Amino acid sequence: MDVERERVLEAFRDYEMYLASLRTSIKNDEDAREPIAEGKWSIAEIILHLAEWDRFIREERLPFIRSGKAFASYPEVDDFNRRAVTKVDELKFPDILAHAQKRRALVGKEIEKLEPHEWSAPFTIGDSKVSFASYFEGIVEHDRHHIRQIDSFLTEKKQRS
Repeated sequence: MDVERERVLEAFRDYEMYLASLRTSIKNDEDAREPIAEGKWSIAEIILHLAEWDRFIREERLPFIRSGKAFASYPEVDDFNRRAVTKVDELKFPDILAHAQKRRALVGKEIEKLEPHEWSAPFTIGDSKVSFASYFEGIVEHDRHHIRQIDSFLTEKKQRS
């Protein structure tokens, strides 16, 4: 397996472990539902949002990328994100974490199935040509952005306590 793909898969495994660590660092559902800053989402919403992007990638991108189809641009992001978190009040935080871990693991399994030539083959999203490598590097960076937000919030919360 090539180095880029292995790095992505390692980042995916790290993300799954990070989700598992939140089970112990977040003591109750209320803490998981507190907005990380004024006007921002809660940790539960952030995690659910990432899980919905994983669903989208696995169900609405990967099968068609492999068939060589070109895509219109991404869905309207704000609308997609709003819909992604609508079920947050219906789920307990441990269930959100389990859901997110499962979604990410399924995407990882799909990545593992890709042939080397598929990993580096370009495909089109909107006006851009990308490869799986660059596409998933963007996903990993998106994860890191939200992990930094969550960690910062948890550190500040701990210091206030």
